[in-house]
Amino acid sequence: MLGRGTVAAVVALALGATLLHAQNLEVIKQRRGVMRTIGKAADLNWKMFKGEAPFELAKVQDRLKTYQEQASKLKTLFPPDSKSGGDTDAKPSIWTARPEFEKQVDSFLATVKAAAGDIKDEASFKSEYPKIVKGCGGCHKPDDGFAPRLADSFKKLNQE
Repeated sequence: MLGRGTVAAVVALALGATLLHAQNLEVIKQRRGVMRTIGKAADLNWKMFKGEAPFELAKVQDRLKTYQEQASKLKTLFPPDSKSGGDTDAKPSIWTARPEFEKQVDSFLATVKAAAGDIKDEASFKSEYPKIVKGCGGCHKPDDGFAPRLADSFKKLNQE
């Protein structure tokens, strides 16, 4: 027969594990939401870039603002207790190479900010937007990145 102390310890341990797991799921949900928002904005800009939608400077600038607002949250959305669960696609390198991950986030933000200042018309958009896509790809590399390939990430986000 188990004593009250043992039962209490087991219950406390189970409750603690449940709370920790719930925290993992919440932050993973938040970062997937950030990526979904960035992905949606990127999809619309990509259509303009490819000529599948008419160029509209105000919409491009608004989406670039969305990139900046959302990507600025990324560094805080990968705490150590969120390495798994919740359908995360984050690679372990985010935690094992944290300075490089944060540098990549900063680089992406700087690229978007610079592009937002430089994009004044369709011609400058066509010139600058590939730099932003390349910046996204800095994390989304198949082998040594922090997340799956960019195309695979977009595909998955669009299925959710």
